[in-house]
Amino acid sequence: MSRTADDPRTGRRTRVLGWAARAGAADYGTVFTWKTWLLGWFVRMLAQVLFFATIGNLLGPGQARYLLVGNAVALVALHGVFATASTTWELQNGTLPLLVASPSSPALVLVGRSLFWLPDGVACGLGAVLILGPVAGLPLTAASVALLTVLLVLVAVTSYCLGLFLGSLVLTAVDLRNVVSNAAFTVMLIVCGPEVPSDAVGPVLAGFGHLLPLTHGLLAIREVLAGEAGAHTAGLAGWETLIGACWLAAALAVLGLRARRSRRDGAALFLT
Repeated sequence: MSRTADDPRTGRRTRVLGWAARAGAADYGTVFTWKTWLLGWFVRMLAQVLFFATIGNLLGPGQARYLLVGNAVALVALHGVFATASTTWELQNGTLPLLVASPSSPALVLVGRSLFWLPDGVACGLGAVLILGPVAGLPLTAASVALLTVLLVLVAVTSYCLGLFLGSLVLTAVDLRNVVSNAAFTVMLIVCGPEVPSDAVGPVLAGFGHLLPLTHGLLAIREVLAGEAGAHTAGLAGWETLIGACWLAAALAVLGLRARRSRRDGAALFLT
């Protein structure tokens, strides 16, 4: 067994992440039951995708399929960006000062705190493609659905990393949490390719879009659903992974800096 696996600090970090994830799931369970999620939230998500697919039918051949896939995958990214708001919940609940005072890293707790958004987003995105895909004439095979699921998980994780970074910036400005998350998702809709190809917005915005999650993952998913999966698809997935890792590193750096500063003066982590 490796030394890393035997390191008690690794086990402690894993337990902290696990307990944080369980706490977040418990909070989520107070908001939704399986009935309210399925008949309320999930139906709302399907209606959103169907709305755009219907517009696509009016625009011309192939547009319904383009918009259906783009908006279904965008749902996954939307749930990831929700972490911007949920990262601030610890401050609102009055527990963030306790996390800062604890020997564990507050960043670990905040990373695990909102993980419940990932399965929610993947379920909404995958469900939208499976249920509404036949409406737009989208061919689906067992292999394409399997690859689609993997890529949706990747998009969920990378978007979550962006959400954590934005949440770290508004951690003590909770009034901005929804403004920032909504603005970020709107920008992603414009420049990352769900509604129009990214090159249609000009080279500057397209270049910015390539620095955000969703862009490369969505392109990879479009290739998979078009039956064109190959080395280029793997390359796109690799870029999506790298971009997500960069946003996660930025989030951890900001959260770590905030924790160190707050341990010195304590004032930054209390609502006034």
